[in-house]
Amino acid sequence: MAISLGGSTLTKENGELDILFIKSFVELIKKHASKGTSFIIVVGGGFTSKKYITAASEFTESQYIKDNIGIQTTYLNAWLLHSAFGNSSAVYRGDPNGIRSEIKNSSIVITGGIIPGISTDTVTMLLAESADATHVINVSTPKGIYNEKGKFVNAMDIDELLELAMKDDTRVARSNFVFDVIACKIAKRSNTELHFLDKSIKNIESAISRRKHEGTVIKPKR
Repeated sequence: MAISLGGSTLTKENGELDILFIKSFVELIKKHASKGTSFIIVVGGGFTSKKYITAASEFTESQYIKDNIGIQTTYLNAWLLHSAFGNSSAVYRGDPNGIRSEIKNSSIVITGGIIPGISTDTVTMLLAESADATHVINVSTPKGIYNEKGKFVNAMDIDELLELAMKDDTRVARSNFVFDVIACKIAKRSNTELHFLDKSIKNIESAISRRKHEGTVIKPKR
């Protein structure tokens, strides 16, 4: 199972780290890992990424440089999570092809960005596809997916999600979109079931257990 964990979930609204959420999330993942579920957790840069990229914008217009700064912050968050998980997890930074062997050595693998221009959502989908994970959970600050009219929907077709992504994906450092175009296309070709939800531990557990939750489910086309 792969989880795209938005970096914003690790902090409170004031930017302080949300230690309670981190502890609760770690406890939840450990519980399911002890029952045999393997996890690939791809964490974003969140508040730290925004802070550093905003500062970098005072010195450069290079999106390449700012993307690289963002990638580095994802590994700050990855190592923070690893410190909370302890020896039950491993931090991976490498080619998506290597995730299969990594997941054999550790049931909880944590990673971040890979290359400039590629979001952590796309990284999640690449790793999920490489590891044959057919169930991907996207945890962020919104409760799920909102359609073009701004209305929350609890279910959506993958083509509808792709259409939304094509309108919002600007491919600029720290731009926010629900799920980028490349991630959507990989999800479509690999028939991956997607779950979008907020940082409610109850919702995350329901998604892991494939029970009904308060977020949005994208079912693959068969």
